[in-house]
Amino acid sequence: MHRSMASQTVAPLLLLLLMLAAAAAGGASAAVQCGQVTQLMAPCMPYLAGAPGMTPYGICCDSLGVLNRMAPAPADRVAVCNCVKDAAAGFPAVDFSRASALPAACGLSISFTIAPNMDCNQVTEELRI
Repeated sequence: MHRSMASQTVAPLLLLLLMLAAAAAGGASAAVQCGQVTQLMAPCMPYLAGAPGMTPYGICCDSLGVLNRMAPAPADRVAVCNCVKDAAAGFPAVDFSRASALPAACGLSISFTIAPNMDCNQVTEELRI
């Protein structure tokens, strides 16, 4: 994958992963920055873009844990969700079936379905490991 293509793929996919982690956060409560969310989600982008034979790996799953800790309060999780949702909207290559499967693939449990039309205001519960 070319570097520019990877960069374009990483940001929206990272945000999608952040949405997963933010929906289930627990950590330091500083204002969530969309740029941070995007950087943390970058390792998961090939999987979220539907790369054949790709499975989430250590760094991707570890990033979900970091995102979870970044969003300890419901408002933080909603912010992360919105970052991910906005990024995914600009990146049509996101495979939402993979996005929905990502938490379980990383050994996490969430109480909502990842979808392009999800209501981020409903994303308030923490991820369970």
